[in-house]
Amino acid sequence: MSAVSSNAIETMQAKLKGRTGRQFWRSLEELTGTAEFRNFMEERFPSLAVREIDRRTLLKVMGASLALAGLSACKGEADEKAYPYVNMPEGMTLGEARWYATAVGFAGYAQPVLGKTFAGRPVKLEGNPDHPASRGATDAFTQAALLGLYDPGRSQAPRHFDKPADWNAFDAAMAQQAGNLDAVQGDGFRLLTGPTSSPTLLRQIALLMERWPKARWHICDTVPADGRTAATEKIFGRPMEMHAAFERAEVIVSFDDDFLGPGPSQTRNAGLFADRRRMRQQGQGPSRLMVAEPVLSMTGSSADRRVAASVDEISTLLQALGAEFGIGSPPESLSDRHRNWLSQVATALRGAGGRSLVLAGSCHSPDLQALALLINERLGSLGGTLSFSDPIPASAPDGARSLDVLAEDMRAGRVTVLAVLGANPVHAAPGDLDFAKAMDKVGLRIHAGLYDDETAALCHWHVPLQHDLESWSDARAVDGSIVLIQPLVRPFFGVRSPHVVLENLLGRQANDRELVQATWRQAWSADFDDRWRASLDKGFVEGSALPLSVPPIVDRAVYAPPAPASGMVLHIRPDAGVWDGALADNAWAQETPRPISKITWGNVVGVSPDFARDRDLANGDEVRVSVAGQSILGTIWIMPGQAAETISLTLGYGRSHRDSIAAGLGYNANILRSARSPWHIAGAEIEKTGERQLIATTQAHQAMDGFDFVRTVEAEDRQVSSAGELPSFYPRRPMKDPSWGMSIDLDLCIGCNACVTACQAENNIPVVGKELVAQGREMHWLRIDHYFEGEADAPKSYHQPVTCMHCEQAPCEMGCPVNAAVHSIDGLNLQVYNRCIGTRTCSSYCPYKVRRFNWFDFTGDDPPSIQAMRNPDVTVRSRGVMEKCTYCVQRIAEAKIAADKEGRPIRDGEVVTACQQACPAQAITFGNVADPNSTVSRRKAEARDYALLEEVNTRPRTTYLARIEAGGTSGEDAG
Repeated sequence: MSAVSSNAIETMQAKLKGRTGRQFWRSLEELTGTAEFRNFMEERFPSLAVREIDRRTLLKVMGASLALAGLSACKGEADEKAYPYVNMPEGMTLGEARWYATAVGFAGYAQPVLGKTFAGRPVKLEGNPDHPASRGATDAFTQAALLGLYDPGRSQAPRHFDKPADWNAFDAAMAQQAGNLDAVQGDGFRLLTGPTSSPTLLRQIALLMERWPKARWHICDTVPADGRTAATEKIFGRPMEMHAAFERAEVIVSFDDDFLGPGPSQTRNAGLFADRRRMRQQGQGPSRLMVAEPVLSMTGSSADRRVAASVDEISTLLQALGAEFGIGSPPESLSDRHRNWLSQVATALRGAGGRSLVLAGSCHSPDLQALALLINERLGSLGGTLSFSDPIPASAPDGARSLDVLAEDMRAGRVTVLAVLGANPVHAAPGDLDFAKAMDKVGLRIHAGLYDDETAALCHWHVPLQHDLESWSDARAVDGSIVLIQPLVRPFFGVRSPHVVLENLLGRQANDRELVQATWRQAWSADFDDRWRASLDKGFVEGSALPLSVPPIVDRAVYAPPAPASGMVLHIRPDAGVWDGALADNAWAQETPRPISKITWGNVVGVSPDFARDRDLANGDEVRVSVAGQSILGTIWIMPGQAAETISLTLGYGRSHRDSIAAGLGYNANILRSARSPWHIAGAEIEKTGERQLIATTQAHQAMDGFDFVRTVEAEDRQVSSAGELPSFYPRRPMKDPSWGMSIDLDLCIGCNACVTACQAENNIPVVGKELVAQGREMHWLRIDHYFEGEADAPKSYHQPVTCMHCEQAPCEMGCPVNAAVHSIDGLNLQVYNRCIGTRTCSSYCPYKVRRFNWFDFTGDDPPSIQAMRNPDVTVRSRGVMEKCTYCVQRIAEAKIAADKEGRPIRDGEVVTACQQACPAQAITFGNVADPNSTVSRRKAEARDYALLEEVNTRPRTTYLARIEAGGTSGEDAG
């Protein structure tokens, strides 16, 4: 597809200024209407020509996805022959799943889950419905964690000086080293971990410090929230963690705080925010979200009123808002568009009072975040929509400068032994620390991690860690409650848990279960056995959430924002797919399109349309971004709604470790970060290299012909216009009971991709790699279309999940020459795989573009053991077969069997699709549309209900609820 030139941008802007009526667009290429783009859209895929794909690269990409239930040679023990059970284990029934409550770690927090296993093999993760931070939902990261368990690229055995070794040699070396450290009370020993909230690990570290009082502990946190911690320490006199009650907030004002975006709190925040939106739908008060931010985020795309503002303008706007409520002095000047936005914000906050919430992003300065806290106090929000607890992840003794201090000490020769546990500082440390060079001065370097990564490559010893799903551990969730982590399967490789490795460093042997139990024996004493069993069964320790409070304010000083920075400003954030690189080797995470840009398999350099026009930049141009003597090479992506002098970068890429599927993808933004300014860096320069790079984005793929895809209604008038019953040559099919249908509420959907990854995990959907995604051959059964409306520098933004519509008058069924596309008695549009001959007629007939074709045989060469270890309820497809969403027919069948056994009909809500179950906002409802009292029927009876592409008269079983636009628009007003 052609790049968007500066001339095309000018043409586009002129076209938009002269238009009337509504027009949705998905990409700048579409908006400019170039001939190349029209040719592109005339075909089902961007290119039907088979490109040369390196076999090694393809196999690396596919490897983990094809081994969902383990590899034949990946156990820590010798392989065993598989025979049918002679004596069935008690409580097990073949073909029936068993569920266990556990958790996976993410950024130092526990994500509570239920693990689904078949015959001892985990096949799916779901949110723990009993845990208040999950309520049964998950995010895309948690769904992808299952693939990490089976990743054949994980480290599988110890290495010494980059050569294979064994655990006995490691244990002997550590025992000798522990004796040497005992003699000097641990002087020169440094332990470096990632962020952690594990009570057991913290207990172990405390005991290590008792034994070696001269040792020191450091933390490598790539995405720290130390600015927020420093703000609470300034205001309240002690560091605290913020807990926002979004369900109580009628007005939320976000100053570059992407609370709906990726992160450990996304599931909780999205659920509470959706609760407030549902209250608005039911007439129980308003729900207004107003956002100022430099780069369009998931929170900004859900806003009722959004304005683009640079980092300096964010400070000015918050200062002006404080002055509106008598806190501090007003700024000297504001632009008209910012003054207009601020006026609406102030009016809304005054009307809501204590039912409002003002948030400043954790990446901004502590002074700015402290001002937001003072505004909340003036509004009466503290204790209502905003409360506080003790910090959840532990803080290192050196605080926010922990990694800086370690680097300084290594350079000074004060570190003789460095043990890195579950961190990768060589890749993740800010560039100005030059961590790799500092490490070179350490006499003994030990690394323990899931992967043989960049840090492992520079260490004398590397030992492999267990995945969370094969470990015993504990950690705190985002509400502060303690979650017990139990293994779903025995370790596949010769790996150990972080708890055991920490004991090994002390010259001791241990068992991870016994170490975790020791923590809770000490806490529970005589009640240990009962509480241990109850906590394992429930998945968390009841009553363990940290108490919420509002401490008295000890400092009300307001500091004026610094002088505006000159030149371009780098805006650095975690990647919405791979975070800080923790999921860089996870193919599901790599191939899931990013919520805003729809880019896969890499990161880009984001610039605004105006900036691109002024610098003659086009999508795909390779550029060099430089600041403070450091530079990276990246690829331009023009991002609508971005502030003009802002360059957006994301973390997680630029990897170089051994046999990684992420090697060679994107750039490492950490090179440009500084220890004192990791998020916003002024004075950046950008120049074209003259080269072009491939960007694998799905934004323009599967585009539908038609209009009015996303519909909106006003809060006061929620009736969606409809053409009514359209004439047809075909009579309506009689509706049997049950008949299945789905409703998707666009007012709740935040575009987070949890449903996309959940669908992939449930239905054995393969990944295809960057090259095939770029050709439009991605295999996801469910996509989330991202639409813009309005001018490119200030558009409105909408998300719309699109899956098979299961049409009553399905064109695919009429077009298939071999009757592979059929209609079931309960209303499902089914695909009979062994009839399909690959004509792709059904795909060309489908107006919704929701069918996927297997261009390659991704699974045919797998041994039977691998094929059998996928989700056994779902067929694995082969080359030449068309596939699509089935409404999770396997779950329908499971519910039907259970109901038949009990001699009853299927209950409302008994069938829950994978996408519905994962959705943190619960925007998806599924059920029996033949029952007028079912939840899905009641939603379809609402005035907001409409059918996608109603004019084609396919009578889809999946319909949508229009998004409610209240109190302004989600884009910027002209004035």
